[in-house]
Amino acid sequence: MITVDTYTPNIPRDDQGRYRSQRLPSMRGENVCLTAKLDDLGNQERWRQHLDNPNTLITLDLFCGAGGMSLGFESGNFFVAAGIDAEPAAVMTHKYNFLSKGIACDIREISDPRELLATLGLPRVDVIIGGPPCQGFARIGKGKIRSIELESHYEEVLNSLYKEFMRFVEILQPLAFVMENVPDMARYQNGEVLNRIRNKCTKYTIEWRILNAVDYGVPQRRQRLFIQGNRLGQNIRWPKIETTNRFVTVRDAISDLPNRTPPSLEEILPYQPQHSLTEYQKKMREGLHEDHKDKIFAHIIRQVREDDKLIFSILREGQKYRDIPTELQRYRTDIFDDKYWRLIYDQPSWTVTAHIRKDAYRYIHPEYSRTLSIREFARLQSFPDRFLFAGPRTERLRQIGNAVPPLLAQAIAIELHQQLATHQKNSKYIQRNKSITD
Repeated sequence: MITVDTYTPNIPRDDQGRYRSQRLPSMRGENVCLTAKLDDLGNQERWRQHLDNPNTLITLDLFCGAGGMSLGFESGNFFVAAGIDAEPAAVMTHKYNFLSKGIACDIREISDPRELLATLGLPRVDVIIGGPPCQGFARIGKGKIRSIELESHYEEVLNSLYKEFMRFVEILQPLAFVMENVPDMARYQNGEVLNRIRNKCTKYTIEWRILNAVDYGVPQRRQRLFIQGNRLGQNIRWPKIETTNRFVTVRDAISDLPNRTPPSLEEILPYQPQHSLTEYQKKMREGLHEDHKDKIFAHIIRQVREDDKLIFSILREGQKYRDIPTELQRYRTDIFDDKYWRLIYDQPSWTVTAHIRKDAYRYIHPEYSRTLSIREFARLQSFPDRFLFAGPRTERLRQIGNAVPPLLAQAIAIELHQQLATHQKNSKYIQRNKSITD
């Protein structure tokens, strides 16, 4: 049973007895700079060795962000040789965490992807992965999708960045591709975008499916659209649902992390769990450098206004803004119904979004009167503790909120790798027999 201390603030009220809000300084804060793995000469040689290995499945991550897709595919035995993103801080994050080259640019500025491969030193690309920015689809309500008033917006979306992803596929002709986006992309104009993708890539078998991250070991209910294509002449293989008995919960994910009184802005803190770790927490602690095993990184917590501390202390698990007393409400409950929302410890989180860079009131800690830390959000997305993020605090939160959960990407990658590995083996067998008979 969880108990939450009630907090009574010493703050002014307005003429109607409501608490007045107080402005707080921005959370932008420390700008973390990280060194690229390929700055090391030994790692540069390892990168080249991967490329020279004929069994390596060379992967390019477009719109890579921090690298949620990359981490999942790396865990699924793909070699992510390069990542491209428009945000320099995200590219710095990617280059630190992966043995990968990174390019910070607008992908539309790359006129010929083949020249890009030559510049990077890549002999080929076997797989292209990525999640084009999806705001054009995500902001459309179900009722508006059918509205004829969206004609101009319709054209805007049809000319959006998913076309750049498919341009790379058309020109580079990888064995397979995996694109991630929001579910509304599949629904948009009765599937018009998906039809266009099929019509553009006639050499590929293409299927799409909406997957929920919670079904693949992620402590978060997060539905995402995945579009897969291959030119193997084979059906698409999708991962089977893993969590048939029990979902990973918020408690499983973050209960080992220390409580801190906000604001807590230290970048590195001692890691001294007070209880046995859950299986998920053990997984999150894997792969840490020996010097980091007793540390936790980026367990950074925002300042909380005095009036919000009171609201947080009143809310019970699962309660929202509409559940607080009227005298504490500063916003309309019909519009800001989930402005505040306390997480439920023994359930998965609801979807983590990039809005956490602005405020995180939809993710109030189940036990403590504060919002979640950067590291806690990373845990909910299934980023392990060894994974560090570059940039100011707000930018790191944006990277986390935009990411594909690595464990979800890994589930897709494992199935695809088995399919491609079998294809490679059979192709070598056919080629070898052909050489013998010639």
